[in-house]
Amino acid sequence: MSDLRILGGTVLCFDEDRTLWPDGEVGISGGRIDYVGPQRGAADGEVLDARGQAVMPGLVNAHTHVAMTLMRSYADDMSLHAWLEQRIWPIERHLLPSDVYWGTLLGCVEMIRAGVTTFNDMYWHAREATQAGLDSGLRTCPAGVLIGIVPDKQAMLERAIEFADECIARAHPRLHVRFGPHAPYTVPDDYMAQIIEAAGSRGVPIHIHLAETEKEVNDCLSQHGERVMEHMQRIGLFDVPVNAAHCVHLSPAEIDILAERGVGVVTNHSSNLKLGAGIALIPELLAAGAVIGLGTDGTASNNNLDVLEEVRLVALLHKGLRRDATVISAYDALEMATAGGAQAMGLTDVGRLKPGYRADVICVDLTAPHLCPGHNVVGDLAYAAQSADVTTTIVEGEVLMRDRQVVSVDQAEVVAKAREAAMALVGRAG
Repeated sequence: MSDLRILGGTVLCFDEDRTLWPDGEVGISGGRIDYVGPQRGAADGEVLDARGQAVMPGLVNAHTHVAMTLMRSYADDMSLHAWLEQRIWPIERHLLPSDVYWGTLLGCVEMIRAGVTTFNDMYWHAREATQAGLDSGLRTCPAGVLIGIVPDKQAMLERAIEFADECIARAHPRLHVRFGPHAPYTVPDDYMAQIIEAAGSRGVPIHIHLAETEKEVNDCLSQHGERVMEHMQRIGLFDVPVNAAHCVHLSPAEIDILAERGVGVVTNHSSNLKLGAGIALIPELLAAGAVIGLGTDGTASNNNLDVLEEVRLVALLHKGLRRDATVISAYDALEMATAGGAQAMGLTDVGRLKPGYRADVICVDLTAPHLCPGHNVVGDLAYAAQSADVTTTIVEGEVLMRDRQVVSVDQAEVVAKAREAAMALVGRAG
């Protein structure tokens, strides 16, 4: 029998058959799901009472820069390139490894409380970010930033390769490393070719920003005579597994490229709206068969790490834009935040409640007034649930939050240390 049994909840599997068990059970042993179905008889093992709750796969934050919690509300109401060049890049020059550790740990606490079990991170001081993620208990998918327009670009790449090799050798069950070239406008083709070779030879995915702004597309057209996805395909980026953040400005031909090459598209609606970057063509991508996940981006451009907000937004925004209430369903949106996000990141045993899958599970309280009377649990989760409704967060079979209390780290200490680091960082930056 299972080591941990989650009993009595409404179990949403997000499997290929869209299975739902109204009074179900999820069994966990050795960090894996070993049973999903109707409740079994009494037996030994720890029991988690999930009556009155939805039991579902943990949410996947498929694109973020978690340590930017230190810059939350530091640079608001600016366009992307001004935001980067005038505020973000200047302060990031003063980041210490310890800043990234505490900023990442703060974000991990925020995500645990919001039902996120996996995060796909790209940021500076990747070792410290990784350690924070693992210390929190979350499934951690780190990539150090690679920039090809700086004098020490080769040393930066060598460090990234060394870091990737360390992570591979470490073989931690919650650690999934990748390479992180920032974007085509900061990574010239010759440098990108080196990254592609390093990733391909190791079987490590690439995490990159693509086609986030019209400026990026126009600059690519001016420099190369082709649009961003066309150019990336020509230089061989899509010959290795890629999860591409944003993908806002796409032609029909580029949508087909992304779908045909199996690129994991990660849409970040809140960040794109806040920075005035535009709105990704999600209905067209879905129609083409593209793999789509949801991300929050960093908290300097969102300003939170709440994936449930992204679920609601991706469903509602396109209904209004297309004047079509059927264009993205509640289930479609939730699937992007679970199985879709995992698939976009190349995680083949995450994002569904199925025997053999990793035991990343959350419970969501359905008894709150804003979730009554409960006609449709999927609709309630997508359109009415709030991150505060998450009661339990489990990763790799380990309970990180129980009864809304984070138990994997000391939340008060993390908040205090992160606030101290943020104030010191702003002081150093002047």
